[in-house]
Amino acid sequence: MLAKEIMTTSLVTAGPETPVEEIAQLMMEHRISAVPVVEEDQRLIGIVSETDLLRREHSGSADLPQSWWLRLFNARDRISTTVKETHGHIAKNIMTTPPITVHVEATIEEVASVFLRRKINQAPVVRGGTLVGIVSRGDLVKAIAK
Repeated sequence: MLAKEIMTTSLVTAGPETPVEEIAQLMMEHRISAVPVVEEDQRLIGIVSETDLLRREHSGSADLPQSWWLRLFNARDRISTTVKETHGHIAKNIMTTPPITVHVEATIEEVASVFLRRKINQAPVVRGGTLVGIVSRGDLVKAIAK
């Protein structure tokens, strides 16, 4: 079985100038743990994961209280004051680049190996540098269960 057979193709993406609070909101609304960052032509340039949001050293806001992410879930409008205060921070400031990717023709064994070696939970699936899907650990588990 190949990555292209198990990947999710209905993608939630962001551009390099997308505000951090919008990315956090996308993650919550779509119940996802990472958002690929793409150029207008769908060329993958990075990925923002929950870890990137939690780390935030890259955005110059490492002094935020550790519990800011948890407050997202308690805020009435699902966006905390702390995140709103970081409105100047954008995807390109906190994204992981280059992103760890898998090729569309990678086997599920290769995908699992990348996940274990690199200690990641999902990977964008690319064809010639263009984002075509994303595969998660959950996708792998579903494939194994079949």
